[in-house]
Amino acid sequence: MLKYETVNTEKQKKNKWTNSAGQEELQDGICKIPRKRILEKVGNANYKLRETRGGGTMRKTMEQIVLEGQVTKCHSMEELYVLWELMQQMEEDPFGNTCYPELDQRNFHIDGIADPEHYDGTLYILKETNMRKMIQKGETMPVVSDIRADFLSGKSPSGRVEYLDYLTSMQKILWEEKHPGEECKLPGKKLREKAAVLYINKRGGKGAADEVSMDYGQYYIEFIKKQIRLLNPKTVVCCGEDLFRLIVMEVFQNKKQKKNREIYMKWKDLVRGDVFFADRDYRPVKEAKKGEAEVRVVRMWNPSYRVNNGQYVSLEEYLKEFKRRLSGEEENEQGEQRNTDRTVENLQPETTNEEKADVEEADVKETDSEKTE
Repeated sequence: MLKYETVNTEKQKKNKWTNSAGQEELQDGICKIPRKRILEKVGNANYKLRETRGGGTMRKTMEQIVLEGQVTKCHSMEELYVLWELMQQMEEDPFGNTCYPELDQRNFHIDGIADPEHYDGTLYILKETNMRKMIQKGETMPVVSDIRADFLSGKSPSGRVEYLDYLTSMQKILWEEKHPGEECKLPGKKLREKAAVLYINKRGGKGAADEVSMDYGQYYIEFIKKQIRLLNPKTVVCCGEDLFRLIVMEVFQNKKQKKNREIYMKWKDLVRGDVFFADRDYRPVKEAKKGEAEVRVVRMWNPSYRVNNGQYVSLEEYLKEFKRRLSGEEENEQGEQRNTDRTVENLQPETTNEEKADVEEADVKETDSEKTE
């Protein structure tokens, strides 16, 4: 039996969970309870979310959950995940809408802060974990994984973590932004432990250019809002135009409705180039007062972005564009960056021998598995 209470420290108020023995289980909204304990609590949460009428069971709808404020009442990531998983299981007819038919609707990928002790407030938002290879192997019944551990180690059940080089290299650029004139020499793992990663579609996807994951994001937007609040980021990097619009319009409420009821995002005086600013209450901050902003949201390409000829953008081009967007520089007629004080190659983080060995091992396993197919 877990008991929640708020304790006052000398400097700040903290949240604490204690068990029946009085041992502290959870602090500051960061989940430290083993994964199996979370699953055990789903049954208890299920009882709270169902009402018995006339001997039968009536499931509460997403609208009821939102209206009753059960999402906003979650004080920790653990509470939110329990409710989130349960709602996924209770969702009616998700296939083709918020879930791919090839996947199990009970799939749940736990994401968030990679290392609570070193987190510096940087959050990367991506669309979905790519489960295409697992779909091909029939390993989807159901899948529950911890993305945080994969992101930190650089390895996942299907091989190397997708877009790892992109995220790690952006971390290096952000580190150097905070330390002007210094060159970051931290290894990749040390850089990643300062960040958090959030996938919009917790069920995962198959890397397809469709609307399933974005429909999932719209359906579970109240959960996404709460997760971002609990993560309390200072810099949010949205890896995709559609993700940027979703987050800025729904999480930060930067939207307006026309007379014909069309809803659109407000840009004028609010989005500086590719960066949106907000205060601590997640309200939009105009460009003229950006110095008062507590949060910035950066619009960036999806790492699988393609140019006109259908070719993927290289890592070097991607990082050059990321650095330009952070600085607020405009593109010239050729679309090139005005100031290139350092080569992009030097922006790629160093990799330790241990990390290289881990990646090589993952790549070998992935290659061997492909040969046997």
